Formats: sequence, C-alpha cells, structure tokens
Amino acid sequence: MQTSNSGITRPQSDTSETSPDVIRRWIRALPLADHRATIQLTTAALRDLNNYNMTIGQRAHALALFSPLINTLIKRISQYYEHPRLPFTSNKREHFDNIQAMLDEAANGYLIIINESPLPLPLRAHGGKQARHNKRRVPTGSDTHYLCGALYQAIEHLSQRLLHSYLVYTTPPAEVWAEIHRLYYIAETYNIPATPFSSGFNNKAKQGKVLSIERTYKRILLFSLANPFHLMPHEIMRAYQSLRNWAQQCKIIRSDSPEKLQGRFYIDLESDQPPTHYSLNQLDLELPSLRLLDIAEILPSGKSQCALDKRLVRALIIRPERLTRRTRTDKEITIANGLNACHHFINNESCTQHIIHPIHPANPVEVQTTSLTNHPSTFSAQQKNSSLGGLALHYNDPAQYLPTGALITYRPSQDTLNDGWHIGTVKWSRNNLDQGYELGIQCLAEDGAAVKSSMLEVEDRPDELHLSLLTPNVDPLTHPTTLIAPVKQYHVGDKLKIHGEESQFHIELTQLIETTWAFAHYRFNIIANHAHQGDTQQIHPIQGETP
Repeated sequence: MQTSNSGITRPQSDTSETSPDVIRRWIRALPLADHRATIQLTTAALRDLNNYNMTIGQRAHALALFSPLINTLIKRISQYYEHPRLPFTSNKREHFDNIQAMLDEAANGYLIIINESPLPLPLRAHGGKQARHNKRRVPTGSDTHYLCGALYQAIEHLSQRLLHSYLVYTTPPAEVWAEIHRLYYIAETYNIPATPFSSGFNNKAKQGKVLSIERTYKRILLFSLANPFHLMPHEIMRAYQSLRNWAQQCKIIRSDSPEKLQGRFYIDLESDQPPTHYSLNQLDLELPSLRLLDIAEILPSGKSQCALDKRLVRALIIRPERLTRRTRTDKEITIANGLNACHHFINNESCTQHIIHPIHPANPVEVQTTSLTNHPSTFSAQQKNSSLGGLALHYNDPAQYLPTGALITYRPSQDTLNDGWHIGTVKWSRNNLDQGYELGIQCLAEDGAAVKSSMLEVEDRPDELHLSLLTPNVDPLTHPTTLIAPVKQYHVGDKLKIHGEESQFHIELTQLIETTWAFAHYRFNIIANHAHQGDTQQIHPIQGETP
C-alpha cells in the first residue's frame, strides 16, 4: 500500500502494521485528488489485508476504517458519471474496472469474516418457545454481531458493484446476484436477516446507526425492479437513496405454492438473476429457493410524490416490457444527437435559411447557427425491433455515448427521400462494453418544424434566441402543437415569441410534458397579438408537408 512518490509503507502481517492507527495514517496520506491512483492503492491495500492472518474483530475493525474512504470514492465517481455527455472511452472503461476490483476486494474481506465466524445458535425466549432472533438486538463485539455486520457489509458492497454498473448503464457482472442471494440465505438460515445491530465498534450501540441485513438486501432488489437503465444519469444515485426508506415496508415471503407466483415479483435464491416478474419466466422453478417480493405497502401516496418517486412507482407497478408487443426488424438507422443537431437536420440540412424575419423591420437580425464547415455529425445503428411508439437499436461506436434522456433525430439510412427526420428521446440505454450499445427510443414526433424561441420581454435581443422545435409539423395556429426547447430556459407560464421561417407568433407555456438533462417538452396556448388578429397567419414549416 505505497503511494507513488511517497513514503507510505504497506501494513505487513505484523499486528503493529495493521493496527487502526497505522491504517488511519495510511488513509490520510492517500492522494484523494487523484481518484484513479487512490482507487488502485486502496484495492491493493484491501487485497493485502485479505491475505493477513487476523482475528475476526481485528479484520472487522480494519475493514470498517476503509468504509468511509470507499463511500467517498463512490460518491465522487457517481458525480462524475452524472455528466451525460462524456463518452464511455477505453480510459473510462479502465476506471470502471478499477472500481469494480476495489469493491470486490472489500466484499472479499467481509466474506472472510463470514467464513471464519462461529455460526450463532438460535436464540430462545423464556418458557422454551423459540423466538425470532431478528427481534433481539445483538450486543456489539459478539460473534453474532460480527456475522451480522459482515453479511450486511458484504451485501452492501456487492450492491455497490451493481449500482456502479448501472451508473454507466452496463449489465451487472456475472455471479454478483448469486453471491448476494447466497448471503441472504445464510442470514435467513440462522434467522437473523432482520436482526438490528449497530455500526461502529464501541460498546455504546446507541451511538451507531441501526442496520439490518434484510433492509439492505430489499433495497437492491427494489432498485433492480425500478428499471435502472430507464433512469437518467442524475437520477440513479437519488433513486438508490430514496429506496432506502421504501425497503423498510417491503416484505419477503416464502412461497409454498406455484399459484402464488402468478403475476408477482419473485426471487430465486439459487440463481444469478435479479428479482423478476413471474409472467416473464414460465420455466419450472423449485419452490424451496423461491421468495415472493411483496411491494403492496411501499408505494407512497400520489399527492406527495416528487417526479422521481412517480417514475419509480410506475416502474414497480407497470413495466413497459410486460405490456408492449415487439416486432423484429432489421434496418439501418441514421442518428444525430442533441437539440442543435435535430434543428439542423429538420431544417432540411440547409445553412441558407437561418435568417429569421426581423422583430423590428428597421433592424434585421441574423442568428448564427451551424456553419457549412461544422455540420452536426451522424452515426449509424441497427434497428433490432419496433414497438408502439418506439424502437430498439444496437450500435458499436464508443464515441457516440447516449445515456437515458438524450434527445435525438433519426431516420432510415436507405430510402431517405420518403422518410423525414423523426424526433425521439432515449428511453433506456444499455452499455454492453465489448458488445456495443443498445438503446430504447421513444418517438416524440414523426416530424417537426425548426424554429427559434425567445422570451417576450427580451425579444429585441438576438442572443436570447434559442433553437427549438415545434412538433408535429403542422400549423400551430390551427392544430395542437408542442414545443421542444433547451432545458431550464423556460418555465410553465412564460410567454414566448416563436420565430418561424416566414412568420412569428406568441405563445404561453401551459404544461411541462417531460424534461430530461437534454431538453424540455411543453404544451402551449397561442396568444392573440397584432401579428395575426383578424387575419390568421400561417407558420410555414421549414421541412416536410403539413398533413
């Protein structure tokens, strides 16, 4: 455990070298500003620690000293991943592998404690009647306390491995779910999954945070069911935090009849699979290893839900993959990413139509947009299937990293004369690392009109004009139309001026349909003004024909 260009020495097998004070000093000397170096050094230190001969108490205490460091690194890395425009390059892949290795070594340390712990005897209440162990708090420092803590921490660190995979939209590593299920089964066998115990290693348990194995297990189960690939980058960690409280009300029930599985979520403790819905898997299942996951009591009331909680509720109640029928399709699709690219290609890929009509006739305004030498780039993907309102794609270009929430425009690569640019958003994203990327696209509109928008109060300032889209491509003065605009530029109730190719009109935003890190989608009402009172003006779409 020696940092580069420093005098920090690795703890040896000697007890004095693995003492808490030595480990604390070593951790304080880590180059925390350099995440990559710190992660690699921490991984090496944990690997060395796992090879030392130590008592259960010494190992548990040493690992506990590393927990704040690991939590800090995970938090900082998650903030880094919240920036969705960063491509998943080979450098980022190496960083991802390093974090997985660090969490794996941390989990291995707790597995050593589990393997070396004396298995607890069932606790019995007075009168000879057996009582549930998990109704009793176990004393700090006891063998059962170390076993409970190790099972909890092992599940927690393996859950962090899953969480870290979801942060970059990758499929979870093999065998991680199998190990998590196995650890829960050990706790269940000795009747301790809900046993409350305190973190920390002092004798005053009340000073520590009360934890339980069952709660952290149910939390990662719920997180898996909440469609992590459907969450935007900035939502994943928030969702994981929210489900800490939801997990308390969730129930795990033994299944004694196949009929009870129908239409329910279940867990197979002998599998390497996350919890799933029975209708998705009709294979013969062995009842002894099955558990039902009852979520009926965890869903919060609709009035108090924030936007993220509503999305989690929809994911837990109505899974799109259970309701949507898919049709296999083999077609090449051309994609462009971002609002600027959507505006450019829907505007007939022309840079000669970027002069909007002046707000004041005596003072023409020219809006600078994409130049002839700086066209937005496109890339190709292979369509796998289509469904009502969307399609699934596969592509291999690592530079074109599209996380959930991205705004795109797309069309078939062939026969483009008859196919205009559609507008869509990435509804789910999956990074299969060496096998490429998969996207689920929701079609927002079959076509659109490229316009610009500005607040009425600043309509005479050209720098306040924002590229926007009207969808679908119809006359907004006579047909219902929506507006796609840059995120965080406007709010419901704002009054805007829409600048089209040959006309302008005023609107008031009435409803936010959807917002992601990439765009905001609004409904609006037309505001009567001198430009079209008594003589309704038409906005002429820049591309396509009005249906």
